[in-house]
Amino acid sequence: MVTIKACPRFTFTERAAVNEFDDSQILNSNNPAGNEIPEETDVVVAGGGIHSLIYAIHAARFKPGNLRIAVLEKSTKPGYKIGESTFPLFSLWCKMHGLTGEYMLRLFGNKAGVSLYFLDRENQGEYTDICTTGTPASLVSGFQMERRISELLFTLVAQRNGVNVFHGCQVDTRDSTIQGGVQGNKITVKPRWDGPTTRISSSILVDATGRFRQQASRNSSLRRFEGWNYDAFWGYFTAPRDESNIRMRFYKGDDTNHLCFPEGWAWIIRLPSWEGSPIPNLMDMISYLLDCAEAGVPGDEVLCSEQLAIKFGLKFRWVTSIGFAVRNDVEYPEDMSAYGKREAERKFNYFVQKYDLIKEFMTNFDLIEDHYGPGTTWFIRKSLTYQSPTVSGPGWLAVGDACGFTNPLYSPGITAAMATSTYAAELTHNALDRARGAGSDTAAEIAIQNTFVPYNEFSERLIPALNQMNRFSYVCFRNPQLGPQVSGLWQYLAGVGIPDWQLPKHKYSLDFGSYVPHSINWAWGSMVPEYQAVARKAIELISPIPLDEPVPEAILREVIDFSNKIKRAAIDSNRFQYRWEGLLRYYDQSLNYRPEKTWKDNFSTQCKGCGAWVACHPSWRKCYTCGKARTLEEALPVFNPPLSPEKAMELGVIEMSDRNNDAKIQW
Repeated sequence: MVTIKACPRFTFTERAAVNEFDDSQILNSNNPAGNEIPEETDVVVAGGGIHSLIYAIHAARFKPGNLRIAVLEKSTKPGYKIGESTFPLFSLWCKMHGLTGEYMLRLFGNKAGVSLYFLDRENQGEYTDICTTGTPASLVSGFQMERRISELLFTLVAQRNGVNVFHGCQVDTRDSTIQGGVQGNKITVKPRWDGPTTRISSSILVDATGRFRQQASRNSSLRRFEGWNYDAFWGYFTAPRDESNIRMRFYKGDDTNHLCFPEGWAWIIRLPSWEGSPIPNLMDMISYLLDCAEAGVPGDEVLCSEQLAIKFGLKFRWVTSIGFAVRNDVEYPEDMSAYGKREAERKFNYFVQKYDLIKEFMTNFDLIEDHYGPGTTWFIRKSLTYQSPTVSGPGWLAVGDACGFTNPLYSPGITAAMATSTYAAELTHNALDRARGAGSDTAAEIAIQNTFVPYNEFSERLIPALNQMNRFSYVCFRNPQLGPQVSGLWQYLAGVGIPDWQLPKHKYSLDFGSYVPHSINWAWGSMVPEYQAVARKAIELISPIPLDEPVPEAILREVIDFSNKIKRAAIDSNRFQYRWEGLLRYYDQSLNYRPEKTWKDNFSTQCKGCGAWVACHPSWRKCYTCGKARTLEEALPVFNPPLSPEKAMELGVIEMSDRNNDAKIQW
């Protein structure tokens, strides 16, 4: 048997050294067009962030060769951004493009599940919880990502698929003519530093500038929702190798962990960081992993993260992102000076000190100062929630956060908003195909705008639905009984068991025929009628209660009883089918709440060498962080209650390989 290999190369490191390229030059040198911005293209994408690149990759691969795409990013290289946790819709999209777990987990952390701990404000030290399991290893349920690395990865993937991604140049929408039609746009591009201004002819400008909404803001002011908004403040901390001192029940570092309380919640995300590594060296490492993926190199034969760092001259460490997302109607003490020097630091420490469990929890972590450069110890962002009323117009459309954003709870910023990026990418092909066959510029633009009507309607529904989802969760943070029995349960009942769109029906594998229909109907279950009914009821009953007061017992009981009534009807309808007793702790297969049921599936274990959490897969016998081997028993996923191989195949939670005409279960 011939062993498949991919050899490390140092193409970009050597090219940068020989040509004395800066970061933008070495990145741009990998474009099909090189460093020269073309005079004409079909689509110009303003912004080089994650939704820009998802749009570009999806469009390039949807109909290869049908569109010319140029992505323009003002920064000279991918930089720091918040938004680090993802869910299956993201990992399944990556899988569509050959970016499967055995390669991605060299760069990013594994996301094994979600744990939410609901703190009792009136009884300090008491809490409830709800914990869910993701999917087995090769079906990876999500990644914990450093955004700089994810955007660098997607830049290289886009370039491999014929997309030009230019760094160090900015679209100037104010000096551009954006009117639509075939090649009707004249886009002005300004260099980051000294250099000539250029113009590009295009048919469509895609606004992927996030909350800055560079083009969308010129067409409509952003929309705020009634009631409270949210502020977030965060920092970066060490990642403890020994988690035994963390007192929260069933705590696992590879879950996205949430500490929830009446004013909001805190996230705890353990992720690998490559900060401080040179761009050319990172490009060589990522190219090696992409070569491995294209060649199908088995996971255990790929260099582990620590080996990659040594081989390519990189910096590598595990860190923990910890932050709060709280309501902006919280009343803070008038004098906050005792909590720190900066606003973000003060508000962060205020909540640490307010809740005994959070204070104790934080003793396991040490603050990392200036991890992402000078002045980056503390971060703050206010009034997170907004919507763009208009997401397309003559010659342009918006994707991702340029359409709107709600709250980082359940990570909708990447995962749910991917529906906009991928849907828009496919509709762009349809729009320009119709426009090219039109008889005039006016007819061409009408054809384009008509094509995007369903996209406008979807975007108009998505953000309000996600906003209601977050308000539902926040009102249920008010009492620790509501989290596990109402909001936490419904998030998975509707988001995982969503009728007609359960992932097991697709064997946890989507393609170009199924991805967009799934993504626009999923929306975390926030558009499911039963979910919306319970959410509206909880918001209606709890929102009027002042934030500093407890929820009265009568209202608490009414919300739980109403939720149980709708839940029972939903389960009895047989529309919400899933392996609930394996997914959820404290729930049986009929979704009866049983606090004594503490078992569920387990698909990850902690490496005995480096302490990293490793996804369970019988073919992944080595830790992808340090390379230490583990036994077959340690590598096997645990289905609890036990699951036969035949049933596992039926549910799609394991895959089948066919070698020498002999089909065998992989584990």
